Amino acid sequence: MFIKAHCPVCGTDVYHNIRLHALEHLHFEGEKEVCRYTVESIEVADTLTEEELVRNVLQGLERIIHDGIEVKVLAGILKENYGITGICCRELIERIQLELDMYCPDRKRLYFVDPEEPGEKESFC
Repeated sequence: MFIKAHCPVCGTDVYHNIRLHALEHLHFEGEKEVCRYTVESIEVADTLTEEELVRNVLQGLERIIHDGIEVKVLAGILKENYGITGICCRELIERIQLELDMYCPDRKRLYFVDPEEPGEKESFC
């Protein structure tokens, strides 16, 4: 799972890929089942700059991103396949929008800007 952090040395934003190891404890009381989790350890597996993360994600999404893709669908893909937390998804989608020259007029779908037609790009997502 990727979480966003602020580097105390250089001041840039970085993304840590963390691994959380936990134990699940099940308690049964009659027909009821109760779960409790105990965190054993947390480790930082990798650290990427925002540019590196966007580049890696865009390479993986090359065949998936299309004109009119729903923002919800893209956010789901980022969460499920890349472990991007919900808070970071919005920022990452905005960055993808800029990198791929897309706009989001209805706040629901992303569209590629047609380079043939002059006009304003709106960024609402």
